[in-house]
Amino acid sequence: MAETLPIHHSIRVRADLSDLSLDVTLELRSPWTVLFGPSGSGKSSLLRALGGLMPKAAVRFQRGTTELSALPPQRRALSYAPQSPSLFPHMSVMQNVRFSMEAHGNPPRKSTLADDAASIFRLHALRDRRPQELSGGEQKRVSLARAYAQPGAALLLLDEPFAGFDRGLRNELLPELLSGLSKRQLPVLSVTHDVDEAVLLNADVVRIESGKVIAQGPALEVLALEREQMLTSLGQPGA
Repeated sequence: MAETLPIHHSIRVRADLSDLSLDVTLELRSPWTVLFGPSGSGKSSLLRALGGLMPKAAVRFQRGTTELSALPPQRRALSYAPQSPSLFPHMSVMQNVRFSMEAHGNPPRKSTLADDAASIFRLHALRDRRPQELSGGEQKRVSLARAYAQPGAALLLLDEPFAGFDRGLRNELLPELLSGLSKRQLPVLSVTHDVDEAVLLNADVVRIESGKVIAQGPALEVLALEREQMLTSLGQPGA
C-alpha cells in the first residue's frame, strides 16, 4: 500500500462570481497538484483568491497546522504566475526574473536562484532583451522563472503554465524544474486543460466543475477516460 503523504496546505475558498458560486475545500499532499476542469469552472479564480486578487472571496488557508488566513496575501509565502504574463516593460529579462529577489532584499550577486531559474526556463540567451522583444512563449517562460525565483516561497501557484509551449521544450525542461522544486521542497498548485501534462507531472488531480470539487486523486485514475480518448485519437493502445 502506498504511503499517505502529509498535508502541506489546507484550503477553503468561497466566492460568488458573476456566473457561478465557487465553494472549494482542498487538502494538498502531493508535490504537484493540478486543478482540471472545463473553462469557467472556477480554477483560475481559486488561484486568484489564494493570491489575494479577489478581496471579496472568503479564504481559509493553512500551511501544515499554521493558520495563514489572517495574514495579508503578501505574507503567505505564495508565488503566482498568471496565465497571461505581466512583465515590467522597462526591465530586461533577468531584471524581471530577479525582481522578487530584490524586492525581498536579496542582492542577486549573493544568490544563484535567479540563474537557476534562467537555466531551467532556457532564458540565458534572452537575458538582456526587453519583454516587447520576446515572443508570447518567451514571455511566459520569463513569468514562470520570476515566480520560481521568489525567495521564501512555500507554495507556487501557476495558471496554465505550459499552455502554448512547444511540447519538446516542455518535456526537456520539466525534469530540471521538478528536480529544483524537490530540492527546495516547494509544492505547486497549477491549472491545466492538458491531460498529457497532468500525467507527465505524476500530479494529484482535482477535478472541478461548476465551482465544486467532484474528484481528487492520481492523474492516471481521475483522468483515465480522458487519457484513453487521447491515446485512441493518437492511434496508440491504452495503458
